[in-house]
Amino acid sequence: MNLTSERNMSLDAIVYHSEENKSVTQAIQYSKTHDSSHRFLAYKNIPALLNKYSYGKKALDYGTGTGYSAQFLLEIGFDVTGVDVSKEMLLQAQVNYPHLPFHQIQNKEIPITSDTFDVVFSSFVLFEMGSEDEIVSYLKEAKRVMKENGVLVAVTGSENFHSPSKNWLSFRTDFPQNLNPKSGSLVKLYHRESDMEFTDYYWTEADYRNFFTKAGFHLEEVIYPLGEKDEPYVWCDEYTCSPFIIFVAKK
Repeated sequence: MNLTSERNMSLDAIVYHSEENKSVTQAIQYSKTHDSSHRFLAYKNIPALLNKYSYGKKALDYGTGTGYSAQFLLEIGFDVTGVDVSKEMLLQAQVNYPHLPFHQIQNKEIPITSDTFDVVFSSFVLFEMGSEDEIVSYLKEAKRVMKENGVLVAVTGSENFHSPSKNWLSFRTDFPQNLNPKSGSLVKLYHRESDMEFTDYYWTEADYRNFFTKAGFHLEEVIYPLGEKDEPYVWCDEYTCSPFIIFVAKK
């Protein structure tokens, strides 16, 4: 998510597509989104999915941002490495999680040899890219570093994520650019828990399916995580409609 706050800050969250010169102050600001209800909802199915589809424990957090998702993978039993485009985000990741290895993506290439990882995890990255070519290139690079039986799990926004008609617990979406968006158009939301605004690119499930196919992946499963009554949050529309979509793809 591209971030702006009322203090006129601008930043790519969980970055693949971003400017490289992001300030450390902005990276610290983004860390405020770590302990948030939206991550609980987006990530709650991930342990079961990885247990179902992965054959090993070596994982890459592809677009780690300030490191939360890398730490998440570590806590569920994976040997994890985080990579990101932004030097400043990685510096903050190293402050947040000094026990984890992080590396900077250079020229859109992951600085790791091919056929290395059992799992590649992509969290809130795909909707940061505004063209088919960029997304397909990103996915192909994920495929390159995966082992032959590796799995890619990608979490991104659903088609309803930015809908102004939805009432989400974590987000406000009543912005004019969110009315009738087209594939690849910019959309906007406000994250209540961190007091930040984000801009993203709108893509449909059909768009994403096409991108995975063009990158040479085989989609195994598509999940829309929903809120439940026995969880630690009182959800709003999340009980019946998911703001997120999870793609599980095999090499």
